[in-house]
Amino acid sequence: MDSKNKRIKQMLKNFVMIFLPGLLIVVVLAGIFININIENGKNIIKIRQMNNSEIVSVNVNSIFEDIKSDGNIILNSSEIKAYVGNSAAALSRDELKRIFANMMTNKKIYDSIRFVGVDGYEKVRVNDADNGTTAVADSELEYKGDQTYFTEGMMLNSDEIFISPMDLSMNGDEVETPIKPVMRLVLPVFNDKNERQGILILNYLAKNMLDQIENDSKSNMEMKILLLNEDGYYLLSENSNKDFSFMYDDQKGVSFSQENPEIWQAISNNVNGYYDDGKDIYSYTPIYPLEGYRNLHWVLVGAAPLNVLGVFTNEDNRTIVFISALLILILGIISLVVSWLLLIKKEASSREKITDGIFKNSKEGIMIMDAEMRIVYINKAFSTITGYPEDEVMGRKPIDFKSGEDLRRVYGNIWKTVNEEGNWQGEIVDAKKDGTTYPKYITISKIFDSKSDTLSNYLEVFEDLTNAKITEEAINKIKHYDEVTGLPTQALFELKTREFIKQYDHMAIIVLQVTNLNALYDNLGKKSGTILINEVSRRIQTFLRDEDLLGILHKDQFIIARINSNDKLEMGHLMNKMMTYLKEPVEIDEEKVYLNVSIGIAVFQEDSADLEKLIEYGNIAKNYALQTGDNTYVYYEKEIKENYLNNLKLETELRSALEKNELSLAYQPQVQVDTREIIASEALLRWNNQNLGQVSPGQFIPVAERTELIIPIGNWVLEEAIKQNKKWLQLTKRQLGVAVNLSPIQFKKSDLPQIIKGLLEKYDMPAELLEVEITEGILVENMEGTSSQLEELKALGVKVAIDDFGTGYSSLKYLQNLNFDKLKIDREFIKDYPENDTGNIAKTILHLANQMDLNVIAEGVETHEQFLFLQENKCHEVQGYYFHKPLLTKDFEMLITDKIPFSED
Repeated sequence: MDSKNKRIKQMLKNFVMIFLPGLLIVVVLAGIFININIENGKNIIKIRQMNNSEIVSVNVNSIFEDIKSDGNIILNSSEIKAYVGNSAAALSRDELKRIFANMMTNKKIYDSIRFVGVDGYEKVRVNDADNGTTAVADSELEYKGDQTYFTEGMMLNSDEIFISPMDLSMNGDEVETPIKPVMRLVLPVFNDKNERQGILILNYLAKNMLDQIENDSKSNMEMKILLLNEDGYYLLSENSNKDFSFMYDDQKGVSFSQENPEIWQAISNNVNGYYDDGKDIYSYTPIYPLEGYRNLHWVLVGAAPLNVLGVFTNEDNRTIVFISALLILILGIISLVVSWLLLIKKEASSREKITDGIFKNSKEGIMIMDAEMRIVYINKAFSTITGYPEDEVMGRKPIDFKSGEDLRRVYGNIWKTVNEEGNWQGEIVDAKKDGTTYPKYITISKIFDSKSDTLSNYLEVFEDLTNAKITEEAINKIKHYDEVTGLPTQALFELKTREFIKQYDHMAIIVLQVTNLNALYDNLGKKSGTILINEVSRRIQTFLRDEDLLGILHKDQFIIARINSNDKLEMGHLMNKMMTYLKEPVEIDEEKVYLNVSIGIAVFQEDSADLEKLIEYGNIAKNYALQTGDNTYVYYEKEIKENYLNNLKLETELRSALEKNELSLAYQPQVQVDTREIIASEALLRWNNQNLGQVSPGQFIPVAERTELIIPIGNWVLEEAIKQNKKWLQLTKRQLGVAVNLSPIQFKKSDLPQIIKGLLEKYDMPAELLEVEITEGILVENMEGTSSQLEELKALGVKVAIDDFGTGYSSLKYLQNLNFDKLKIDREFIKDYPENDTGNIAKTILHLANQMDLNVIAEGVETHEQFLFLQENKCHEVQGYYFHKPLLTKDFEMLITDKIPFSED
């Protein structure tokens, strides 16, 4: 019992020494990660607040630009010019009332529109009414010369404006109910002689702007949105009773500045920024009604609660706590285990005698050497295996009794590795004392003193593999060779062919089936069938070279690896000769037997670089050959029958697509990230066939490339895109680029630089507005020729982009050796972000491009999160459904001419 208690105490002591430091580390790290997560959460909140502020600012600016535009429309109208030219004419006044009424009826955002003369009296005023608009009678017109907006308006020069602060509409000395937030936009009125005639005042119903701000902020459901005036009073808040409190004498103490003095102080000291009071994060930014107008501004405040980032309210923080608790549990278990190991280590020395007994009786040979590699111990199995007795080896080095230079060199290399790396294990052929050789598996390790950590011994353990090799060889023969023909089975065939793949660039896999063998077996018997299949094997081998490989898949199916074979004409001659020979009769028991064969061929790299796929494709082709008739051969093509017929139909229709005017282009906007402005488009080919309907580019483009129809189609795409872009340039006066994809066939089979040069000259379009997109595959297939053509295109001023970057070869040497303008990130690296993709590949590409001063565009951008991710990682341009899907020509034209609004979908 005392011994047991002593062991328990020692174990507990070890446990405390191991567990406590680990516990401290886990707790500290958990705290650090929780703090990091909280800070990251705050940063995300700030980004959302910043985006909301930008949206509100843009929309407010848009509202007041429209109001200013309305005012200018009135100022430039013939009605007001006629009126200020002859204000006494009743007809002119009626016409002025009419244009005021029409403006208010169409817009429905004004409380009133009026013209005030230089004497301060209203000359014309039209008010909003329940059933439309009402022109105020002359007798009811009022004196406004004592109003601030009149004083400010009379000081305005031409093209200047004055905007009054937002307040509530008054009915005498009382606030009108229901309350009506209004603002006044004042514009000066001059006659043709540039003489001041008065001011035009548009009373804007500001509730429209407040509603817009609320709508712009609805996506941030957990964030409070406040709009304050310059004195800190609420114009928009969660509690409508606080809004416009400065209009009421008994409520002037109700304001954000008085309720939150510290936050208001921060707002007063800074143009914009953030304030964290521990409970909420406040963002604040000034909102100006018009770009460049600084006489009036409001403060937009967003308040986001921080309780969502708490340790137990935030999912990520709860996860950290859970993981920390789990780590502490694991740490406790590990500490317990290690404590136990430390205890038993102390007791290990008592078992050395047992270990020595194991050494002596082990079937493996064991040899222990000192630090100078002199033998100090061998077991019985060592002498049994090698034939060397103990007295002949003790004190000597193993190398001393190794005969033959080759064996001594092998051992020398082994010991060099042991001294450099600490151990070596592997299979070698050694010699016994009598000179006979034997295979053995050997392990040699360094042994270090546990206290001084210095080298004390070497340990060699080896096993005689002679019997194992004999057994293995017999098993391999059964496993890897057909018992009838002696040919390699599929497993050995695949093993050897994989080695061929490493050595040779060209190879064909040929699957040959004797299609009537089963019937012959049934008629002739097994013995005759064996003779027959061996004869087939012999005949096939007469056509094979030494480096070729013949194997057997089944009793009636052979497989051939034809090395260095990429000439289909030569292969066709070989197949015809082989089938001719195989069809010659085989004489068995004085009876002539005729064979039927079907052959399928799959070409390495052309069809696949994967051996299993090549064998599969060879079988598919062979089966197709069998279906079309015996004694023929077929090269594998994907979906041989169905695709061939579909492609043939596609090819037939495609040949007349240009003549029938069935091809068209769609244009997808390309947007600059920083400004969110459309700067270019990508021209995308579409085909609508009267028989096939809308055909996907993924279907017809491969057919066009295979048949080289891509050359006239590609030329048509280039001309159509250039012609259309030139039209848009003349229409909008905007330098919008257009991107066109190029096929490898166009590089190989046509003089692209000359074609493009001729089209640019024909339509007089600036070369820098054309961007050609090429894939990495074009570079790999024809690096030298492609480079030359690209340089010619660059000399014209045409821009060059790498399309689908990252999905192919992505070799840096192409970026270094060729002069590109832009990288295009494939949508594969964007589409799953952030749910199923961290975005690391996209980040890497963006970082690489920025290092090389290359412009980057990302395609397939579909969500706000994806756009923000690209913006944060300095992507320059984007395209995708987040902004717009590909548009018809007329729709894209309406978009860039502002006939339809450009919006983020």
